Amino acid sequence: MMISILIPVYNTEKYLRTCLDSIINQTFTDFETVLVNDGSTDGSGKICDEYAQKDSRFVVVHKQNEGVAKARLTAFEHSKGELITFIDSDDIVLPDYLQKLSKPILEENADYVACGFSYVHDSGAQSFPKFRFSGSFESEQLTIFIKNNYFYDSKSKEWGMSWLLCSKMAKRNLVSEALKQGKGLWFGEDQLGSFYMLYNCKKLVIVPERLYNYMLHDVQASPDSEVQASKRYNEGLWDSLLKMFERYTQLDTQNIATKGIRKRTWIYINQTIFNKMSRVGISKSEFTRQISKVRGTPFMKEYFSPLSIGLGLKENIKYWLLKMKLYSLLYKLVERHLPSKSEKLQ
Repeated sequence: MMISILIPVYNTEKYLRTCLDSIINQTFTDFETVLVNDGSTDGSGKICDEYAQKDSRFVVVHKQNEGVAKARLTAFEHSKGELITFIDSDDIVLPDYLQKLSKPILEENADYVACGFSYVHDSGAQSFPKFRFSGSFESEQLTIFIKNNYFYDSKSKEWGMSWLLCSKMAKRNLVSEALKQGKGLWFGEDQLGSFYMLYNCKKLVIVPERLYNYMLHDVQASPDSEVQASKRYNEGLWDSLLKMFERYTQLDTQNIATKGIRKRTWIYINQTIFNKMSRVGISKSEFTRQISKVRGTPFMKEYFSPLSIGLGLKENIKYWLLKMKLYSLLYKLVERHLPSKSEKLQ
């Protein structure tokens, strides 16, 4: 089976060649790479054309900027492979990435495969997230995995599986619907697609090897890139975040991931929203305005029905303050909060 590698590209000229070279060096050679230049304003489009001219396995689509979710969908529509994998245009994959991800599908009839990964900083420093599981999951085992182990575990402080589309491979029929789940979102669309595939696959295989390198770049190094957009704060994050988790609950038709979705929602409110608010120095009055607006939505009213969030005393205090609408006290915690190194990596 041919593998289609889908890569949305937006203003990553500084890193793009390194990414594409890591694909050319794959031990598994029956692949195509669909590059969607999503309206880049730097030299990314020319680099895409350069690789397509020298290697027929690279296909380029140029389009106006519409965001990463639409770019991935466009790449899928132009792809031909029966197996699909996603790579971000500033990341790097190891030479046996395609070989080891495709093996469980070709030999064990898995339809969704994930591998381990590393975080690599511009300085060269590396971080290695801990994941609790590897192996095959199907039928009841898969249901238990989603219920108990897919999301964050507060005791071990580990994740059961990466929620990103990258570092995954799946059969084409599974990807087709997955890419539609994040339509209209500019934050979290990859999470929804990944969760959809996990929820609807028949057999999941987690490969323990770290075959994917997520490159963590300084925001100042490439301030206009799609990659860096998720590292900045603006009020629209709230709307996208809430829509994302509303869709999570809609996808969870059997209610087997309810507790995990609640915990993940809080982790993102705390790390993605509060941490970014603290970095931009948002005022107390503006903080209160935004929080009270979000707190009054139907989703958040239902969200705060349990007594605690179940992530330890520190997070329960923040949860209770928001639950009781004590915004001034919550602001003091957010204002003083400096994200730890591990939080920056989540």
